[in-house]
Amino acid sequence: MNIGLILAGGLGLRMNQEGEPPKQFFMLGGKPVLIHTLDKFEQHPSIDAVCIVCLSSWENYLWDLIHAFGLKKIRWIVTGGDCRQQSVYNGLCALEKDCSGDDVIVVHDGVRPFITDEIITQNIQTALAFGNAMTSMRSTDTLILSDDGKRSSRAMERDLCFTVQTPQTYRLSYGLSHYRRAYELGRTGTINCCELFVEMGEEIYIVNGRKTNIKLTTQDDIAYLKALHMIFYEDLGE
Repeated sequence: MNIGLILAGGLGLRMNQEGEPPKQFFMLGGKPVLIHTLDKFEQHPSIDAVCIVCLSSWENYLWDLIHAFGLKKIRWIVTGGDCRQQSVYNGLCALEKDCSGDDVIVVHDGVRPFITDEIITQNIQTALAFGNAMTSMRSTDTLILSDDGKRSSRAMERDLCFTVQTPQTYRLSYGLSHYRRAYELGRTGTINCCELFVEMGEEIYIVNGRKTNIKLTTQDDIAYLKALHMIFYEDLGE
């Protein structure tokens, strides 16, 4: 099977949404951002099932949304952890109970609603061929490193730099073995799957991303998301 593992366990602290629902439930064009994302996996012909890693205490609300929007592929909702690494691991462990180690897991941020069918397909194909896949784009900006956040330490060669998006994809057994090994070694707090795999000496195979595959992270992203929604949906009369 090919299974979407959708991460929706964040609080959205960088959104400064005091008193507002978490960012994955931000309304965009009449439905939550997370539902837009789930729709893409629901409609993709190669995705057989979906597991959502959800913020604690929001599970029942999420099930209500799933039923209200008629999503049929959602089979699991799992409570997230204290960090992204723990949330992904929670999802993988839940899938281990019902799935084969050979099943392909497509890990994606619930707040990247403009993921394309092509990117999902290429992730699955690349993971099947090479064992893993990460969605990324060659950097168009010059990057520098700063040790203290105030002064430059050194510049990076732009042509060698890529910015990483999601999905990030691999077989279930591959993900579980690397996450468990990371915990055995005391490695915690990694930002995403590929960072963890690279730290453990793995080579990750690149799938071309898109600038429109934006993640809702701060208030500044809202206007961009609304503009993209208008371009992709409202101009088509949807």
